[in-house]
Amino acid sequence: MNRLLVATTGVLLLSTGCKNTVVEPKHECELESFNLSACDRSGFASVKAEGIWHANVTLSGVPSPGTFSLVPQQSHLLGTPLSVSQVEGDTFFLASDYQGTYSPMRFAIAGCQAPTPEQVKGEFRRCADGTMDLQGTFEAVRVKRVAGEQEQSGVELVSETALPRGVPQDVFVSGGYAYVTALADGLFVYDVSNPAAPKKVAEITPTSDTWYRSWVKGQTLYVSSAKEGLIIYDVSNPAAPKRVGALPSPSVQGWGLYVDGDRLYLVSPSPDAEVLIYDVSTPATPKLLSRYYDTKATISAGETPVEAVAVNNRLYIGYWRYGLGVADVTDGTKPVVMGHFGYDNATSRPVAAGTIGDRTIAFESSEGWGSMIRALDVTDPEHISVVGQFQMRPESTVGGLTLVGSKLYVAHTQDGLRILDMSNPSTPRQLAYYNTWRETDPGRGRTFIDGLSGLRVPGDGYIYATETSRGLLVFREQ
Repeated sequence: MNRLLVATTGVLLLSTGCKNTVVEPKHECELESFNLSACDRSGFASVKAEGIWHANVTLSGVPSPGTFSLVPQQSHLLGTPLSVSQVEGDTFFLASDYQGTYSPMRFAIAGCQAPTPEQVKGEFRRCADGTMDLQGTFEAVRVKRVAGEQEQSGVELVSETALPRGVPQDVFVSGGYAYVTALADGLFVYDVSNPAAPKKVAEITPTSDTWYRSWVKGQTLYVSSAKEGLIIYDVSNPAAPKRVGALPSPSVQGWGLYVDGDRLYLVSPSPDAEVLIYDVSTPATPKLLSRYYDTKATISAGETPVEAVAVNNRLYIGYWRYGLGVADVTDGTKPVVMGHFGYDNATSRPVAAGTIGDRTIAFESSEGWGSMIRALDVTDPEHISVVGQFQMRPESTVGGLTLVGSKLYVAHTQDGLRILDMSNPSTPRQLAYYNTWRETDPGRGRTFIDGLSGLRVPGDGYIYATETSRGLLVFREQ
């Protein structure tokens, strides 16, 4: 999702004037309209512009991450084709033009300073028919491997399998098969009985839909669907999945999906910002137990649930713009709000939880610029406290979390796989890493969330992960 486009697209209230009124055209997204007189532009001569950049655009104090690419044949600015590029001498100016609902639109950024050859700061504008309607600041960093790191440390790549098409989003492993979701391109099933040589045995392609997560219980496959909510397949023969049906009716947007014993939790951001709780003691025929809402979360403010995990009759939910929510689901028909942890401009999505020592620890990760993993003591959900945190670098975001014992496995997009020792949550210690992101891979730089996107650790000695450009990756700790 291009969150900047979403955040800045709306009905534009432009004055059109009277029938015979002559309106002088404006050019407020041209380089000449930016006042750069107070800028220190001496560093631009050293900027290494060609490549993929991550940008953080701040509008009225609210940050919004995006990308721009200065690579031949695929240059763009914030998801729209690049139309102007003036990067020479003391100038760093980019603009992209696209057709809005009511008028021609333009994104433009003008550099004011370059603290390093791979970092630029300056002003952002959006114009409608030449008239500026949005203005803010931006910071951009050229994406590359973390300084001083090698490709890998403490973990090896066992196999790499490109998908036939699509953007790999997440993976679930069961019974020697890996089920890989790929957004609009559906789901691919791989035989991973030999993890060194996965073989595709089936694929399911949806019609005008987006598939996020999958889970297998017994011989039943569940898929979270943006269009249908929860889709159910019979995978008694994984090479020939058979559709059983979809729930609920009417449908909702499904996103996060988690199964704990005989309970299935479907996280639905829209239309009602809820978690649907199902009894799946008979896997092929889920029965709705309840629909859980946190009454303190405000849908109109974008405070919607995205992901969740269930541990020891508690549900830990990552809410966009709201933070981490905790619910008591001992009685699935009557879930109860237990607590909440929030922060300014919260962007919670990936979550994990478990018992470490004598405490219950939840791991909440923000998504976006400045992403970090917070270790939260949720032993008493009414008084949640931060006990530790882990952060790579501002321009790289967390895509997924899996907790096994006291090890936290992190899908860290451009920073690849990270394995952390969380036995002392106050002082996370990195045990191993694998840098999966390579600028030369096909499709790089399309979105801010680009790189290692999801992972599973099923207990067979391997780590299974999805990478947006490279496909299904299988790792083994050394």
